[in-house]
Amino acid sequence: MVDAPAPPGPTAKPRSGTPLDPAARLLLDRLAFPRKTAIVDVGANPINPAPYTPLLRAGGCAVTGFEPQEEAFAALQKVKGPDETYFPHAVADGRTHDLHIFRFDGMTSLFPPYLPTYAAIDRPRWCRVDRIVPLPTVALDDLPDLGPCDLLKIDIQGGEKLVFDHARRTLAEAVAVIVELRYLQLYEGEPMLGGVDGALREQGFTLHKFLFNKSIAMPHSQAARLNRRRTGDQLVDGDAVYLRQPGHVGDWSDGQLMHVALLAAAVFDSHSLALWALDELVRRSACAHDLPARYVDLLPERLLSDEELARRQAAAAAAAATAAPAKTRTATRKTARKAG
Repeated sequence: MVDAPAPPGPTAKPRSGTPLDPAARLLLDRLAFPRKTAIVDVGANPINPAPYTPLLRAGGCAVTGFEPQEEAFAALQKVKGPDETYFPHAVADGRTHDLHIFRFDGMTSLFPPYLPTYAAIDRPRWCRVDRIVPLPTVALDDLPDLGPCDLLKIDIQGGEKLVFDHARRTLAEAVAVIVELRYLQLYEGEPMLGGVDGALREQGFTLHKFLFNKSIAMPHSQAARLNRRRTGDQLVDGDAVYLRQPGHVGDWSDGQLMHVALLAAAVFDSHSLALWALDELVRRSACAHDLPARYVDLLPERLLSDEELARRQAAAAAAAATAAPAKTRTATRKTARKAG
């Protein structure tokens, strides 16, 4: 993804200590998962914390990551935990490609920069390529020991479609994909939003939500008079979640429903999706019938309806009123003992 560029060479930082949300912890504890949720991370460069980090820290998933850049791979090796395995492979179609190593680490790509865009947005530093080196790649479907994949997270600066086209077996049972979508062309020949969307829909996935989008201000004569962050009108890229087609839920296994419920709760912040999956599990008698209600009991107030908030407030008031006489009786007994 495109951030304000930083110098190349990630440093090893401890994984985020953000705890798992209570509702997600409930699912982790109460669902009978056939195995740990399996996440494959293509382009695992630790520039930014992965969205699955709280789930990983809670022991709720196993991650297999791929990162070909030496410094980034070394950083991952330095901070990895027991549920993390990383390989220094570039993932694409199994052929050798030219890797364009940009001045800024997060921009390195199989594709050369699309110079007209950088000229238009006046970001000449972003497109500087230090060198071009041949890069052998592997295809996910050619890795016999890869194992299951419930979630594929991918961020490789334009090479996503190459990966999808050679990961049909890998994605056959996956329930979700987190992928970077490009709106403003940064590389020559990259598939952009349309190409990525088409490749995923062909394999049975549909757009679920945007996790975030990034935009920039276009250069202009009045730039000194405006706040650049607040006038960032031009979309550049963003991360999105694709979901296995929910209209075919009858073909989903109980395990797939459990994995998507947990991912929705812990990674996507998609609580209606989590409850949709739980309701289907209840219908199949594959989880406790009260689990959806218990899940909502643990959600923060900002997600609740006015009616639910009023119900909770009434219940709290009733509980306080019941507790008050008991406290009064206790205080009276203590006073009587002191007087005696």
